Formats: sequence, structure tokens, C-alpha cells
Amino acid sequence: MTPPLLFVDDLSGVNAGMTVALPVDEARHAAAALRMKTGEPVLVADGKGRRATGAAQVQGNQVGIVVASLEVIAQPNPRITIVQALAKGEHGELAVDLMTQVGVDRIIPWSASRSIVQWKSDRADKSRTKWLNMARTAAKQSRRAWIPEISEVMSTKELVACIPSFDVTVILHEDAVHPLASAKLPVSGEICLIVGPEGGISEAEIVEFMQAGAVTAALGSSVLRASLAGAIGLAVLSTRLRWADAAIPNVGGSAL
Repeated sequence: MTPPLLFVDDLSGVNAGMTVALPVDEARHAAAALRMKTGEPVLVADGKGRRATGAAQVQGNQVGIVVASLEVIAQPNPRITIVQALAKGEHGELAVDLMTQVGVDRIIPWSASRSIVQWKSDRADKSRTKWLNMARTAAKQSRRAWIPEISEVMSTKELVACIPSFDVTVILHEDAVHPLASAKLPVSGEICLIVGPEGGISEAEIVEFMQAGAVTAALGSSVLRASLAGAIGLAVLSTRLRWADAAIPNVGGSAL
């Protein structure tokens, strides 16, 4: 079984043999929720590509990790950004959870014309913080060395201006002629997927995106919830670009 992963602020300058103190919240989680004991194997990462294996040192609510080895994991190439339309209730946070577990690199919250929920003023900060916290939790669950970036919420106009910065931008749309599984993709650079709200992306928005250089693609015959579509789209891309040749990392778990 793969050891649990906990996050610290920074692992730069850390070497084998050093002890890294966990932040208060992570130490509390390790001691109370995980019931971690001294000597147990553990992973620790800084969310910026550095991940270490080590053993826990537990003294009450204070937990340190004696580092055995450290690795620096490069960001995947191509990088994948998902534009996630704002959704009501917990659907947005669920989308962030699933996409992070699958391996998204960046998430852009999008205030679509058909989004029932809109992030404005104080609500924008609070809602983005929820997405940030969910991304961190999901990265911990999936033992990721990188925590995905959560951008500031964008309007349709801002998103249109952003599209040329990507090598390929694909709008996930149920009426698209071609499937995402056969879309032309770069072997490096930046890829963007756009996921609409539950009510779908408006025709006006699709036109604007395509005029900026985006193309449409379908995931299949089923109409998926907005909270699931991004993760499924990401899985399709990852199967083609990442997973087929990926080595299974050795992060302290037992071999099957």
C-alpha cells in the first residue's frame, strides 16, 4: 500500500537525513486522523514538484518527517488546462476533485452565460479558496507532487483573449462531429479543454471561441454532468499523451 502523502510549504534545500516539520494542520491530520506513529513510512511534497519519502517522528501534535530520499518531478508536457464553467452547489468542487485526481495542471473557473452561479466580489474569493482547498486535498489523495493551479475566474471575453496562448483549445460539445479521442494534439506545449455549465455552452460563446482558434470535439454519445466531463476529457487526453508510456512511480508502496 502506498504511504500517505502530506504537504509542506517548501522542500527546496532539503536533503536525505534532514527532518522536515509538518505545518500545524498537516501535523494534526497525521496524528489525529491518520493516527500516524513514529517510524511509519510517509510521503511529503511541497506541491511544486518536490516529493520526499521518509519516516514519521511523532511527539504529541508535532510531527516531523526524517527524509530518506527526495525527487524532483517535472511538470507534464504537454500541460493540460481545463476551463470549468461555474456550477451550482458542490458540483464545481466535485469537478476540481476529479480533475485533480486524474492529473490536470491548471483549472480556469469560467463565468459562462448559462452558469446559474456567478462569482462576484467576496463570493469570488471564498469560492476560489474552496476550489484551492479541494485541489490540495485531491492532490494529497492521489499522491501528486504538483498541486494544480486554480486561476482567477474569467469572463467569456477574458477567456476568448486567452485562447491564442494555447497550442490547441478544444470545446467539449455533444453535437461535435469529431470525437476527442481522434483530435489532433501537440506532443508538447499547452492544451486547453473547455467544459460548459449544466445548461450547455451558448451558440454565441461557441462562435467566439472558434473565431479565436478553438475547435469542438465530443466525448461520446452520452451527455455528462459538468462535474464529470472535464475529468473524462482529461482521461482521454492522458491515455493518448501520458499514461501509455508512463512508468509506475515507486513511492514506497508494495509491488503487486
